[in-house]
Amino acid sequence: MSTVATMAATRTLRLPRAMPEPGVIGICAPSGRVDEPLLNAGVAYLESFGHRVIVAEETRHTWRYFAGSDEDRVAGLHRLVDDPSVDMIIAARGGYGISRLLQHIDWNRVAASGKLYCGFSDFTAFNMAAYACANLLTMHGPMLTSDLGRPEPDTFAENHFWQAVTHNEHRIEDVTCDHGYDARRIDGILWGGNLSLVVHLLGTPYFPSIDDGILYLEDLAEEPYAIERQFMQLYHAGVLKRLRALVLGDFAQCSATNTQRYPYSMEEVVESLRLLLPYPVLTNFPFGHVARKVTLPFGGAGTLHLREGGYSLRFGGHLRT
Repeated sequence: MSTVATMAATRTLRLPRAMPEPGVIGICAPSGRVDEPLLNAGVAYLESFGHRVIVAEETRHTWRYFAGSDEDRVAGLHRLVDDPSVDMIIAARGGYGISRLLQHIDWNRVAASGKLYCGFSDFTAFNMAAYACANLLTMHGPMLTSDLGRPEPDTFAENHFWQAVTHNEHRIEDVTCDHGYDARRIDGILWGGNLSLVVHLLGTPYFPSIDDGILYLEDLAEEPYAIERQFMQLYHAGVLKRLRALVLGDFAQCSATNTQRYPYSMEEVVESLRLLLPYPVLTNFPFGHVARKVTLPFGGAGTLHLREGGYSLRFGGHLRT
C-alpha cells in the first residue's frame, strides 16, 4: 500500500461518496447575494453533463450583503443536506457570510449525509469547520457563479474538478517553481484555502488540529506586508510549525499600492518564509481567485514530489467508491 493510502486508512475520516455520472447536484448560497443570470448559466452548465440540479429556494433571497438572512441560508443548506437524492452540494458563490452560520450548522448531520461539499474563498470556513467539528473531508474547488457559470469555463479547471470528484486518485503534474530545494518526496494531510479565512478562525472551535500537514493557501487583493503579517500570526500560533510543506497558490492583486512606503513584494514575503521555515515553501500552484484552478481535498492525504525547477502533487483515498 502506498504511503498516501496508508495515511488515509489510518485516519478516522468521514469520507464523501464519489460523484456519480450523471448525478444530482444541490446549489445553495451560504455567503453573498447571487447574480441571477450567472446562477442560471451555472445550472445550465451542470445540466449539459446530464446532472439534475436542485437549487435551494433561499439561494435567490437577499438580505443586506447576503443571500438571505442567516436563518434562510442555513435552512437552504440543511434542506439539501437532508435530501437523499443529492450527491454533491456546491456553493453558488463566496464573498462573506459563512462565519455567521458556523454555530448554527448541524455538522454531524452534514457529515452523516455522505455528500460531497465543494467551494473556495469564503467556503474555506465551511471546509475548516466540517473537518474540525465532524472530521469530514470536503473539497476546495470551483463554485457555481464564479466558475461554472462563466461564459467559457476554464478547461483546465473543469478537467481537474470532474476528475477529483469522480475518481479516487488524482495528479497535478509539472508545476513550475524555481524553489531551490533538493529533490524529495513529502507526504502529508492536505488542507487550507483562503489565507484570510484560515487566520480568521484561529482560536475558535472551527480551526482544525492537523499535524504533518501540507498547507495550501491563496488570497486576493491584500498588501504583501499584510499577507506576511497573517503568516506570522500562523507561525506564532504554532500552526506553521506543525507542517511538512507550505504550498502557495495565486495571490491575485496582492502588490504594494502605497507609493509613500517601501514597495514590499510577494517575492520578498516568500523569501522571508523560506528563511523562517525548515521545510519547503512552494509557489505557483494553480489555485485561488483565478479561472485556472485545481480541485483539492481538505483533510485528505497527499504526496508532493519535488524536482529541480518544479514539483507535482498527487492525492487519493478521498472518496468512498
